[in-house]
Amino acid sequence: MPLFDGHFRTVFGAAFAPLLLDGTLHLAAKDAEGQVILPPAFADVPVKGHRDDSHDRQRADWNIPDRAVRLIVLQAGVAAAPTLDDEITLAGGRWRISTVEQDPAGAAWILTGVPA
Repeated sequence: MPLFDGHFRTVFGAAFAPLLLDGTLHLAAKDAEGQVILPPAFADVPVKGHRDDSHDRQRADWNIPDRAVRLIVLQAGVAAAPTLDDEITLAGGRWRISTVEQDPAGAAWILTGVPA
């Protein structure tokens, strides 16, 4: 169970959102069975986050490929969680999401993205 639920997640988001970059989570449209509609169509959701610029040693330790980036995105105010079908525009690039993790506090998603 995440540490921050409901009210605390909102407070955490309000405290840190002004310090972070504006971004857009592009949620892939899906049919009634949960399959991505082709050709892909996306619904855009505003998010706040930042790019975690990792050094070469950290990239190797975290198994992050050379062209991939690690993005930290606040959950506060975002109605839908990102999936591997989605993309994100943040920190000067558009990225196809390849992993989604939740931080231990439950206040942010940790995404790995590759250029879209």
